Amino acid sequence: MGFGIAVLLLVTTSLVRLFLYIRSKSFASRLPVVEPCHPVIGNAMLVVGMSIPLSRALANPAKLFRVMATVMPVVVTNDPDMTQRILTSPDCLEKAFLYKFFRLDSGLFAANYDLWKAQRKAINPTFNLKILHKFIPLFDKYAQELVQTLGAFADGRALNLSPFMHRCSMKTICATTMGVVIDEDSDADRFAELLQKTFHLAFKRLFHVHWHVDWMYRLTKDYKKDEKIREEIYKYGDEIMRKAAERHSRRMNLFKREDDDCCKLQIFMDQMLNTNSGKKFSDIEINHNFYTMIVGGSDTTGIFLGYIAIALAANQDIQEKVYQEICTVYPRNKEVIFTPESLNQLLYTDMFLKECLRLFPVVPMVVRKTLRDVDLNGFQVPKGNILIVSIYNLHRRKDIWGPNANRFDPENFSAERCAGRHPYAFIPFSGGNRNCLGYRYAMINMKIVVVHLLRTFKLTSDWRLEDLRFRFEALLKTAADPEIRLVRR
Repeated sequence: MGFGIAVLLLVTTSLVRLFLYIRSKSFASRLPVVEPCHPVIGNAMLVVGMSIPLSRALANPAKLFRVMATVMPVVVTNDPDMTQRILTSPDCLEKAFLYKFFRLDSGLFAANYDLWKAQRKAINPTFNLKILHKFIPLFDKYAQELVQTLGAFADGRALNLSPFMHRCSMKTICATTMGVVIDEDSDADRFAELLQKTFHLAFKRLFHVHWHVDWMYRLTKDYKKDEKIREEIYKYGDEIMRKAAERHSRRMNLFKREDDDCCKLQIFMDQMLNTNSGKKFSDIEINHNFYTMIVGGSDTTGIFLGYIAIALAANQDIQEKVYQEICTVYPRNKEVIFTPESLNQLLYTDMFLKECLRLFPVVPMVVRKTLRDVDLNGFQVPKGNILIVSIYNLHRRKDIWGPNANRFDPENFSAERCAGRHPYAFIPFSGGNRNCLGYRYAMINMKIVVVHLLRTFKLTSDWRLEDLRFRFEALLKTAADPEIRLVRR
């Protein structure tokens, strides 16, 4: 008798849970679905091997629509009003469970809301403008090192600049946020390569739903491959963290302490290791934030510098305008001395960089999970569901950017065209409270690289921007690396 009641309770509980799950997902049935959508597999075919169909599918004109991740609905938008509502809502600050596959869920990138809030508050001061301006000599140093290295190839041969850009960004992020100098180019190259590989495998796992179950994933070749890659990653990463910890323990600092305020300045790793700060970071938090910063600061910047190079090479008239502005601010017959004031004078260069960020947002989408039931302009999304903002498609909407939205045009960021534009029409670094921490860091760094690149070389290419084909992964990458020719000025 007791056994029968237990079975009945178990069956009843299971049925109730199944009913509640189905009901929690049925809310999306009123939304238009991306086609082709097949039974069981949903929209999986859009993300297998080719990303062009996916980018077109996510250009859906509806304010809200859905993608079916097998049987699970995912609510998607590329509308600026909906984007603002999602990114500024306190009920949409949680990262989706999919981020856990990157194995950085105790760091800013993928932490749950409560942990992220505490970490962000502690880390924010390490990216204020006063500290960023202290980084200018380091940005300058590694940008000069980049053009010196590229000088050996400035003979008109077609060249893939991507490895050089990644090396530059890897060295820069380690020096500025960790206080560690990577002396060997081969170490920087290998570390960057390994990080890209493990992120590729994590993204691949997202689209194999049965791999979401940990024990099933451990049976795959990809898991074994990832473990081997991570073993080598940790060898490089542990060495960098060891050096950063030694530097911190000796109370060394990258900044000259000119006054009392300067004594309070701390770079990213200092704050993580500072046991006297308001937030005490655990070892796993330090570890995950270290890799978050390395990937977020080096891989994204390395990829974006590649987009900058092809945008310059494929648009000779725009390259000339940027070059002439650089020569006005930093005359050819004088040594370049970067200051915050001189960098702020590069107005057209700033417009050029923003246009690169518009068409080539390195993080092409933002994925969130609802913490509570959310009202999106009358449409109710229950707690625990996934929302996606497609930044890539938002940045190419013709109703915002005009009939030539896919054409590269820095004038999109002139004062006249920016006037009255929706504040969430352009969000290359996401938006709201959980936006990218390093957006000002990136803009200063990229300006300095562009100055050195164009003062030294003229860039040309047989590639056109229309020839670029993209792979949608965690980051927006080209299917093939464009080749560029460098000629000394």
